[in-house]
Amino acid sequence: MTLANSITLLRILLVPLFAWALLYHNESHAEGYTGPAWYWAAVTIFAVAALSDGVDGWVARHWGQKSQLGRILDPIADKLLLVTSIVLLGTVGVSGLGKLPTWFPILAVSRDLILVAGTILVGTLLHNYHFVRPHWTGKVCTFLQILVVAFGLLFPTHPLARVFLVLAGFMTVVSLGVYLTRGWKLLHASSYGEPGRG
Repeated sequence: MTLANSITLLRILLVPLFAWALLYHNESHAEGYTGPAWYWAAVTIFAVAALSDGVDGWVARHWGQKSQLGRILDPIADKLLLVTSIVLLGTVGVSGLGKLPTWFPILAVSRDLILVAGTILVGTLLHNYHFVRPHWTGKVCTFLQILVVAFGLLFPTHPLARVFLVLAGFMTVVSLGVYLTRGWKLLHASSYGEPGRG
């Protein structure tokens, strides 16, 4: 197990800890406890998990630790962290700070489910999953979603929180369109006996 993959696994393990801390904060406040300990625990865990995304990538590149396992685990860890955070902030929210509008977690989760289903469909039909390559719109979407979660945890009433929310929603739709178009082109090309094009 390389150091880069170990950091990625740590990020996966931090996801349920983040959820537990946030939910326990809300439950404690519902029972009358007003201390910030569990809230800051949730914020800290999310921050460490989010920062580890850049760290494991840097370690893999600079120490020659790129691997097939890492290429599989890294996006899984990213999605687990983001989807869990967005769903929690859009459903239970943060006691005393509110929650994200319902449309955002629905949009974000729907995008990911459609992409997973599309990837399985195209990969199965073409017998090739190597077509799944990151696109800049997906990276921007992920970055904006992280900002939405960060502001949702820390500064939900800040004017920038609404700006990032709208931008993230827009890029979520745009990136979905890009990946769906890419998949459609691959299927269309394969129907003419040219699976390598598109």
